[in-house]
Formats: sequence, C-alpha cells, structure tokens
Amino acid sequence: MSKQGATWYVVADGQKARVLVGGEGGMRTQHSFDASGRGNAVEDADSGVSQLKAPRANPKDQAEGRFGRAVADYLNEGVRLGQTASLVIAASPSILHEIREGLNKQASAVVEKTMSKDLTNIADAEMASHFA
Repeated sequence: MSKQGATWYVVADGQKARVLVGGEGGMRTQHSFDASGRGNAVEDADSGVSQLKAPRANPKDQAEGRFGRAVADYLNEGVRLGQTASLVIAASPSILHEIREGLNKQASAVVEKTMSKDLTNIADAEMASHFA
C-alpha cells in the first residue's frame, strides 16, 4: 500500500499497466498487472471472455476495453480507500479513453494530468523525466 495521499502515476497499454509512486530515489513500481489478471493488483481482468463475439466486433478492441475498465476500477478503489490523493495517467490513446470513461466522479476529480502516450516499457529509473 502507498502512503496516504501519495500521487499515483499510472502507465498502461492494452495488455499491461503499472502504478508508480515517487520517492527520494525516484519513481518505483508499486503495483503491476496484465490483461490476463496476473500481477498484484487486478484479478480476472479478462473474465467473461466468450468465444462468441458480435458480428464485426474486433476482439482486440473488446479485450482492451475490458482491460481499460479494469484499470479504472482499480484506480476508483484506490481513491475510495484513500491510498492516493491524486492521479497522473499516461496510456495509449484507446486505453486512456477507456480508463477515463471508467473513472467514477471521485477518481475523476483527483486526476491531475493525462497523457496520450505509451510509457509501459520505460524503466522505473527513467520514468520521472517523462512526467516532468
């Protein structure tokens, strides 16, 4: 768990997400998870996947949408529990949209900044410069 009121820096793409916090030694990953539900933050992010899809539906887009909403649910819960007082979110454009759509009123109110940028493959040590 993070300190009360620490800013969460969230990076996500359609397959994985990380929640980072800043500290004296720079930024470090606090939670990470992927679309399969593996990680230490989200369980069953892909639950409910069916082999039958609606006609003309893109399965990749549907999976990304579910994952974006799972990330939003995690952020909503963190804000509700007081684990973070502010959010900074950097995600690929489609995931950023899904995350923003899934944030409740309380979590939306604490979003300080959003960036339409995929930073998921940036090392923790280099992350601070991208959020400056």
